[in-house]
Amino acid sequence: MGHLFIGGLFSLLYLHKVWLANRSVAWMLGLNVLLLTLLSVSFSGRFPTPDNALDVYYQLAILPSVWGLYALLVFLLLMPLTLIPGMRYLLIVLCAAMAGTLAVTVLVDDFIYEIYNYHINWFFIEAYLADEGGEFFDISLKTYLTFNFAALLVLLCELAFMWLVVKKITLRKKYPFAGWAFGASVFTLVLTANLTHSWAYAKNYAPITSMDAHIPFYFPLHSRSLAENSWLTSLTGTEDGAKEVAQANIFYPKNEMQCRQTEAQQPNVIMVVLESWRGDMFDAEVAPNTHKLATESLWFKDHYSSGSVTTRGIFALMYGLAPTYMDNVVANNGAGGPVLLNELKKRDYQFGIYPSGDITRMKLADSSFAPVKPFIEHGEGKNTIEKDFDVLAKMTNMIETSTKPFFGFMFFNSTHHQYYYPEKFTKFTPYKTPSIIDFKQGKDPKPYLNHYKNSLLFVDSLVGELIDSLKKADKWQDTILIVTSDHGEEFADTRPTRFGHGSNYTRYQTHVPLVIHWPGKAAQSFEHRTASIDVAPTLLQEALACENKMTDYASGESLFNLTSRPVQIMSSYYNYAFVTPAGSFVQNPIGLLESKDNQDNSAPELSLSPKLAFLALQKMKWFYTQAEAAEPAQ
Repeated sequence: MGHLFIGGLFSLLYLHKVWLANRSVAWMLGLNVLLLTLLSVSFSGRFPTPDNALDVYYQLAILPSVWGLYALLVFLLLMPLTLIPGMRYLLIVLCAAMAGTLAVTVLVDDFIYEIYNYHINWFFIEAYLADEGGEFFDISLKTYLTFNFAALLVLLCELAFMWLVVKKITLRKKYPFAGWAFGASVFTLVLTANLTHSWAYAKNYAPITSMDAHIPFYFPLHSRSLAENSWLTSLTGTEDGAKEVAQANIFYPKNEMQCRQTEAQQPNVIMVVLESWRGDMFDAEVAPNTHKLATESLWFKDHYSSGSVTTRGIFALMYGLAPTYMDNVVANNGAGGPVLLNELKKRDYQFGIYPSGDITRMKLADSSFAPVKPFIEHGEGKNTIEKDFDVLAKMTNMIETSTKPFFGFMFFNSTHHQYYYPEKFTKFTPYKTPSIIDFKQGKDPKPYLNHYKNSLLFVDSLVGELIDSLKKADKWQDTILIVTSDHGEEFADTRPTRFGHGSNYTRYQTHVPLVIHWPGKAAQSFEHRTASIDVAPTLLQEALACENKMTDYASGESLFNLTSRPVQIMSSYYNYAFVTPAGSFVQNPIGLLESKDNQDNSAPELSLSPKLAFLALQKMKWFYTQAEAAEPAQ
């Protein structure tokens, strides 16, 4: 009986210590939520002016919800360790170290963001450490002392928190439910702020989504399922559609456009985009019609998409902006839309936007085609093949019936995984419809590549029919026809299980064809390195006679600038990279830098010069500064 009593007593003592350890960790994290919220209040100075109760609530809730979410995640991770006897004090110190480091980082980030309009990340640290000549950063002694003093203050705060938790809070008798109430409040803020953002993103409610870029280490929730929440919609007065942000944080274009409008500069423009068309799958056998067009037109042989996924690739093509701007542009309801489309609207162009794939779901309708959204007509049909045929039919009808200059955009989707084509286009054999299981097993890629090539052959036939329609309607010599792709497609080129796109920045996933039939320009092939961000500014300068400097409206350069781009900014859904001929320098969402060679292998021996890093970062932040700022280096 005595043994049972002693065993029960020890069990109670053990459970009490576990409870005390959990309580201590929770309070350390809770106090640091308050500290981090206080330290990041300065970021709220860049928020738009609220004009309703939801705006006010979100702006009050967002900062504590960001740090509260991190605190909840850390608490869940540390909970198992509280079961180990004697871990209480070590866990308290661990919480102080993690939270203190984050607090100092937030202070430094505020400093960096104020100057560069870009949040600090590991890329900045890597670039600074490699910048022996001071080309990237030149931090003074005063700055070092300021940062160290800030770190000292944070350390003192963490020591004070540790003392409060050990000596006061966990031993108090009064207000026994204060901890539960505080924890419940933090959890409520995290939940409601994320749900509110999810609704705002789906509803294109810019007064909320436009804050995303200003908050450090913030990864907001996105969902379309909350778009029709009637209570939130009525609360913000958005029953009739999206609401524009009151204070734009993107200056695009940086100066008012100055473009001459003469009858001679009113060419028709058609952009044809083939989904997932890699550059080395462009020859007379796979794409005979487009290849013949290339030999008679402007052929850019070393051309790259600025994105390894559709959204980024088309965004860069239409805006001429680095793809890293996309999230912020979407958050600001398109930031006015691409300058190219707005200039065409000024000239009273007719528009036909005909995508086979759903560009509304991908947010491209709300950004890359915002000025002409009413003219978007998705391809119709029972399957992808029928939709692509319908896209051609819609474009052909506009060609035949238009009585004024027109802009057409065609997005063919049959070349997307799993690759589609009518049976008569089965030219490349053996072929096999791909499956994720086959990819995972690293099977021979040749049958899948042949299947893909057959789909390219099919869509190329549609391009041929488009060319015939233009000639038949006697509009060939009045039309600039651009044929390209949103990104490439890999077939086990870098490793046996690597297929598709969006996973790296090698040429297999980013090198794409670019052919332009341009009336009045002699046929020519170009070998210099170009990018999709160069297409829109070239049209604005060469076809629409815009006299502004290109830095007013684009991150790219003229396609006819024969200097190869030494570094290109590319992006996928979850990271971005600085890509050079030698390899890529990939940043994850928090900016951790990894050097990769052209086969996507880790290549620590590769380094990005501070000069090129600075050039790339200047382009990434250029349109976040007003027109009076100095121009970026060329």
